[in-house]
Amino acid sequence: MFRPLILCAVALLCGAGHADAATPGKAKDRPATAEKTPQPPRDDDRPIPDKSIYRLPGGKAHTSMFGIEAEGYKFVYVLDRSASMGGPGAAALKAAKAELIASLNNLERTHQFQIVVYNDRPTMFNPTGDPQRAVFATEQNKEEAAKFIESIAPFGGTQHDDALVMAVKLCPNVIFWLTDADDPKLGAAKQERVNRMAAGITIHAVEFGGGPQADANNFLVKIARESGGKHAYVDVSKLPAASGDKPR
Repeated sequence: MFRPLILCAVALLCGAGHADAATPGKAKDRPATAEKTPQPPRDDDRPIPDKSIYRLPGGKAHTSMFGIEAEGYKFVYVLDRSASMGGPGAAALKAAKAELIASLNNLERTHQFQIVVYNDRPTMFNPTGDPQRAVFATEQNKEEAAKFIESIAPFGGTQHDDALVMAVKLCPNVIFWLTDADDPKLGAAKQERVNRMAAGITIHAVEFGGGPQADANNFLVKIARESGGKHAYVDVSKLPAASGDKPR
């Protein structure tokens, strides 16, 4: 009885957040003397240049990863940093980090993002000292994020679902999930839990592997499909080898 109610509560909270984001600056029924809606932080007092070629009506950002296009106001990137993502030359992790940084650079300072990296346990990008929240895509935060991403090295085991749940609780419009889908796989029960919690959130999955894709209907494909997202497969044997990174 209680589990459906909890899941519904998560969905309602996320839905409310999306509704607010979808109508930035929308007037509400309040006295004229009410405080103004808080604005995202400014890096400095200079005019904000419109550097994005992806600006869409309504203020949404348009970004991509490995050919998967997405739009929204808040994005969470979930990156597998387990030992299996190292592979020959750490090619998978190197490619994932480069795409992640490029994707962040498509966001304007009115948009929000967060990065969850995981092996046996998830860790969240935390530039403000206030964990469990997304940050605005200011130039300073994107620079700090790039440093954080570059510091990531592969080690440890794999626990996919804890990282996904952490990402879902941030109530983004879009989740980009990057992993080699290594064991332990997510069974049907865990897949259902993630998709029920993520109601209204689009999950795009990017899978890394060596050679042709072994299973065209694996748990990544299913979670992406159930959320209305897309799945992309990246053959790491066709990627340039990365220089060996040591775990930190």
